[in-house]
Amino acid sequence: MEKPMELWELDKFLDNAISENCQVINLSHRGLTIVTDRLQKAKDTRILLLNHNKLLMPPEELCSLSSLTELILDNNMLTMFPSGISSLSRLRVLSASHNPFVALPEDLGQLVSLRCLWLVECQLVSIPSSLGNLRRLKTLGLGHNEISAIPEELCELQCLMWLGLNNNHMKELPSNIGRLSELVYLNLNDNRFSSVPIELQELPSLVSLFIRRNSINSLPEDTILALSFLSYLDIRENGIHRRPEEWKGLDFILVGTDEDNEND
Repeated sequence: MEKPMELWELDKFLDNAISENCQVINLSHRGLTIVTDRLQKAKDTRILLLNHNKLLMPPEELCSLSSLTELILDNNMLTMFPSGISSLSRLRVLSASHNPFVALPEDLGQLVSLRCLWLVECQLVSIPSSLGNLRRLKTLGLGHNEISAIPEELCELQCLMWLGLNNNHMKELPSNIGRLSELVYLNLNDNRFSSVPIELQELPSLVSLFIRRNSINSLPEDTILALSFLSYLDIRENGIHRRPEEWKGLDFILVGTDEDNEND
């Protein structure tokens, strides 16, 4: 196992990055438990990698990095975001997956330049409605949490193209889901849906829908017709074990198991 970086080594590393006006600071996999205030002086930094450390307390120092466009905090032990994170007005990518946050602050919704937000496996039970203000967001990963519902405000993300809600506790979607007019990919695998939500027919750009390992036992003809614009509908490992004869030609629907579809 690599020896954790000592604080004096961290300061020396940061001093060097600052003197060279580095735009990328990579402090991943360093065994860090804290970040020193020397980081505040790295004003030219655009990309900051702090993933795969042992950070317990949110590093407030990074909030002074006004040029930051990408912040990676994955695989730490953070329970909250640093206060003042909304000051990172240029941030386009925020990835903080695999941290035990449980809850998110409302001021995440003030990061209006965000294009990508990754919050996978963070023990989240709910999503703040303020995320609906992230009108430039294109990718949102919320898989492997404890979410039972998403707020209607999230459906105001009219630039969103990729949405991952897999491995949660969801049974239904907001009635205004159709407002996600640019959504191409939706992953609802490993939730608690008893049917394919008919509201999905209102998504004009949707191409791929994954809803494996739920509790779906049938796919009515009117639902098939409503979703016939899809290129890919994956309902494998639900209660539909074999492809009915009347589905002949509907090759975009995958049922049964992986092995069943290989043999078709």
